[in-house]
Amino acid sequence: MNFKAINFALMFGLALLTAYFTLQNTASTTVNILPGVSGSLPIAALVIISSGLGACGAWLFASWSDKLRGNEIKELEDTKTRIKELEVDLNRLQTKQSNIFPFANFSNEKSSILDKDKEAA
Repeated sequence: MNFKAINFALMFGLALLTAYFTLQNTASTTVNILPGVSGSLPIAALVIISSGLGACGAWLFASWSDKLRGNEIKELEDTKTRIKELEVDLNRLQTKQSNIFPFANFSNEKSSILDKDKEAA
């Protein structure tokens, strides 16, 4: 599915519906902005203004959510990088340990085999 085409069709349809609504509703109405402060505007203007305010609010919310999500992604990437660094350090230390104590693994395997034999008996 082409989501850009669907998004365009949806936005175009909403724009057409808004235009049709504003053409059909030209009567004036009283708007109370604050107590004691009022004005008269056509219903069409109120619809356009409220749609604009709603779109700005949605845009601000979306940008804030993207910023928060971006911070979480950056934190996750930093954590993954740190884990990889620690794995490299661990492998380096294990290699160094096996070079210093070449028979350490053999003695651990031997003791585990002896422990299994004792448990079986």
